Amino acid sequence: MMRNVFILIVLGIVSSSCQAQFDFRSQCAMIHQYDAFVPLKDSNELHSPKKATIMSAIIPGLGQVYNGKYWKVGLIYAAGGGLLYGLKFNTDSLKGYQSSLIAELDDDSTTTNYLYPSLAVDKIRSERNYYRKKRDQMILGMGLLYALQIIDANVDAHLREFDVNEDLAFQPKPGFIVANQRVMPSMGFRLRF
Repeated sequence: MMRNVFILIVLGIVSSSCQAQFDFRSQCAMIHQYDAFVPLKDSNELHSPKKATIMSAIIPGLGQVYNGKYWKVGLIYAAGGGLLYGLKFNTDSLKGYQSSLIAELDDDSTTTNYLYPSLAVDKIRSERNYYRKKRDQMILGMGLLYALQIIDANVDAHLREFDVNEDLAFQPKPGFIVANQRVMPSMGFRLRF
């Protein structure tokens, strides 16, 4: 008996706060009255292109990590490592040919060209200029890679909120064309937007 009374009291309390139908307009009006007091954050405040650019300028690849594009960090450091290897190789070769050229051109008979004794002076000079040019290209490549990764971090941060819809598509269509009893490959594509 006591249990039945307790259940009736609980049902009475719960049913007093329930309504049979939901008044959608009044509930929406009640929700919207608080919208003016809640400051909405701009999406750029949450993910700042400026922050991605600065991070990428300080430590190469950090802007890509900030943008969530971790796979790009590996590409950046692989390209940087390749350029550093090329820079070291070309610098070492340049130093070798430069020291050989100095040994050939000085008037001291005690200095000997140990690295390239069989090469003529013009060939040594030509090789030295070649490796100097390649060294300079490696330095330029490193500067371009640094600038490119900063630009990539900035553009990627700007396009983070860009909607890529499934309706946008580029579909290559390889095929074959039969003409004059010859089969030739063909390439076409279809754009949907």
